[in-house]
Amino acid sequence: MMSTAPPLLLNDEQIRRLLTYMQEYRRSALTSLPPTQERNTTLRVIQALQGKLLVLSEQQMLHIPLSLSREEATALKAMTKNLLLFYGEQTGSSDRTRTVADLGKLYVYLKQAFA
Repeated sequence: MMSTAPPLLLNDEQIRRLLTYMQEYRRSALTSLPPTQERNTTLRVIQALQGKLLVLSEQQMLHIPLSLSREEATALKAMTKNLLLFYGEQTGSSDRTRTVADLGKLYVYLKQAFA
């Protein structure tokens, strides 16, 4: 079932960064989170979303709408929360600042759209 929340509009650069964050999350979750059903479900949904984003990124549009199901939004919230905690512990740099800002905006969108 798809959500009635407005789609997340992403440009090519935002899609590229989100795909990178998803890959980083999957790598860190497999090595640092205990193997629970919740972790495995989140990883499965994030992997499916990566595929969805890759297909959408092939479209020649200025802004690509990403519609999310509640399950996808929940997985992205878990991913962003974990990555925010991870990057929050890192030393300051311009990349870290941009990453935390990106993830923070995504987390706020997900919290508001899927409250």
